[in-house]
Amino acid sequence: MPAPHPILAAVRDFVEKEVAPAAPALEHADAYPHALVARMKALGLFGALVPRQYGGLGLDVTTYAKTIEEICRGWMSLAGVINSHTMAALIVLHHGTEEQRARLLPRFASGEARGGLCLTEPHAGSDVQAIRTVARRDGDRYLISGSKMFVTNGREGNTFAVLALTDPKASPPHTGMSCFIAEKGAPGLAVVKSIAKLGYKGVDTAELLFDGFPCPAANLVGGVEGRGFKHVMSGLETGRINIAARAVGVAQAALDQAARAAGALAPAPPALADIATRVEAARLVTYWAAAMKDRGERCDLEAGIAKLYASEAAQDVAVAAMRIEGPAAQLTTGLVERLYRDTPLMIIGEGTNEIQRTIICKNLLDRYGERHGALTSREGLDAERKQMILAVRLAVEKDVIPVVHEYEPDGRWPAPVMERLADLGILGPLLSPEHGGLGLDVVTYAMIVEELARGWTSIAAIVAGQAAAGHALSRVGDTAARERWLAPMTRGERWGCLVPAESVTAQPVDGAWQLDGRAGLVDHAGRADTLVVLARRDDDEAGAFVVERGARGLSLSEPRDTLGGRGLGPCEIVFNGVRAAAGMEAAGGLLAVARLGLAATAVGLAQAAFEAALRYSQQRTAFGKPICQHQAIQLKLADMATRLTAGRALTYRAAERLDADPADDSVAIMARLDAADTAYMVTLEAMRIHGGYGYTKEFPVERYYRDAARLLTAPPDPERDRRELAARLAGARPR
Repeated sequence: MPAPHPILAAVRDFVEKEVAPAAPALEHADAYPHALVARMKALGLFGALVPRQYGGLGLDVTTYAKTIEEICRGWMSLAGVINSHTMAALIVLHHGTEEQRARLLPRFASGEARGGLCLTEPHAGSDVQAIRTVARRDGDRYLISGSKMFVTNGREGNTFAVLALTDPKASPPHTGMSCFIAEKGAPGLAVVKSIAKLGYKGVDTAELLFDGFPCPAANLVGGVEGRGFKHVMSGLETGRINIAARAVGVAQAALDQAARAAGALAPAPPALADIATRVEAARLVTYWAAAMKDRGERCDLEAGIAKLYASEAAQDVAVAAMRIEGPAAQLTTGLVERLYRDTPLMIIGEGTNEIQRTIICKNLLDRYGERHGALTSREGLDAERKQMILAVRLAVEKDVIPVVHEYEPDGRWPAPVMERLADLGILGPLLSPEHGGLGLDVVTYAMIVEELARGWTSIAAIVAGQAAAGHALSRVGDTAARERWLAPMTRGERWGCLVPAESVTAQPVDGAWQLDGRAGLVDHAGRADTLVVLARRDDDEAGAFVVERGARGLSLSEPRDTLGGRGLGPCEIVFNGVRAAAGMEAAGGLLAVARLGLAATAVGLAQAAFEAALRYSQQRTAFGKPICQHQAIQLKLADMATRLTAGRALTYRAAERLDADPADDSVAIMARLDAADTAYMVTLEAMRIHGGYGYTKEFPVERYYRDAARLLTAPPDPERDRRELAARLAGARPR
């Protein structure tokens, strides 16, 4: 991984030493932060995305997003000064003539030109095509007349990108719009008023009136009329990523405050775990969209998803932080009340989230239609991993989905399916080739489990359990024992499962370990030949212990019938003086692998439900048109896609962390908690979209909904995970 850009450390230092101490007084006075803006100018932030050849920093969008996040952790208003300016500069960079770039970009980069966007009008917000501002050609200039609202930097700025009609009669209207760079100095441009706001104070937001303002024809962006709408809309991808990054910074500040408040409580409130999960997911989705922009890929859908998720997360996190801090959060001397006032701006800015949802849905329909695999592109994988994932996807489509109905209703063991998966080698995904496994990295393993869960979560759970048990067995026992256990597991000749048993104790007896206690329902235990039991030692630390089927003192209940996850045959297990065949004193990151399997299974289930809903919404008609054209359905589909994307991002990030450090399990906890909730939400929404048919056995949606219930309750205990994560966060220092 490349080293972070030096600007990030410089900005963090600036925020901690200068912004955070000064912000409260400036914010409450609603005073423009001249000194802080001058420091940002000195840091080169006004040229953040301007190429070096024009005097800028030439940052990539991901680094820019991280920079904005750091600024907003200190004070969100400062990012507004930079963002509007940067959007104006990008319009010139990407659409201006070479003469315009050479003349204007160095001034933007140095901060001599302080930019802003003049798009919104009193009657035209998200509907940009409704603008009425007109630019009439008059020799070598244009005369601009109209009113522009909510112009950041309107009073303090001096160089604005103005969208105006050069052909008011054009149809559709956007074909008659042009973009101009209007520079203050000539008569005909007045600041009507500064707009008082709930939050986002200190930065000036103004209404501007253009009344026959003369703008040189040389400042018509690109030199051609009628292209302005495309010019300003092309910048919205970066603009929405900026809003998402702002939201992440504000949410992080709220998390920091909540963690401080929780540190004084005993025990730490579990809600702190939920806050941290939302912040991490928002950050990951934002960086995901930014990385796509950096690679030059189309990312209008992804930027919209990032903006939607991160802004809603920031709002929820600010409220949750207020609840944790209690009545003191209302005090204007504190930070949380400011964050509570600032967060609604991100829900509204760069297109309200309600409009954003309709745009996301239309993009989903245009890009994916009724095809499988929406939002699951594997184009970034190397050829070998991509081939493996596609082979699993093909097996699911060919060998799993067509036969689920034969096995699932009565929970029968799907022997032919498991034989096919054994042939593919995916019963030992994490085991080294010397033990007959594939030796995959943890991220690829998570993708495989996700693909399996798209077909049937029970299959995914069996493979995940086999993988977790194999991973544990590879770390315990002697060489002969590992050879006896592992190779047969990769061939499906021997089965294993992980037993998180908080009420089982392990004590050393005669040089071995003895287990006593009871484990609740354990998936696949009735078929397992080898149990890897995570039990408490007498020093209250967790250890991993291997128990073979038929061990003296080991008893299993009959397999129990369950609502979802049929075919797993969960059993209760009693340990009565059971001698472990082998053991290790520290369980390490073994539970993390189990949590990751649950998260990947939940993501795959949510993916299946989302695809079913997207497909059905195009096939089903109501009131004379496909239901996907009804706004209520569009809003649901957008929210489903957004939650699914965040859950997948957390799951893959957890896998990356485990690859780097098997004991780094905090994100794995976040992923399993978030993905389970996401699977429930998406399957229920899929049922709503299917209507009555979704409640019948004729469609798989009712199965998806049942299977989601298992993921909400599967061990390790999710509520214990929440408490554990909250305790870590309350004891941790803020970022």
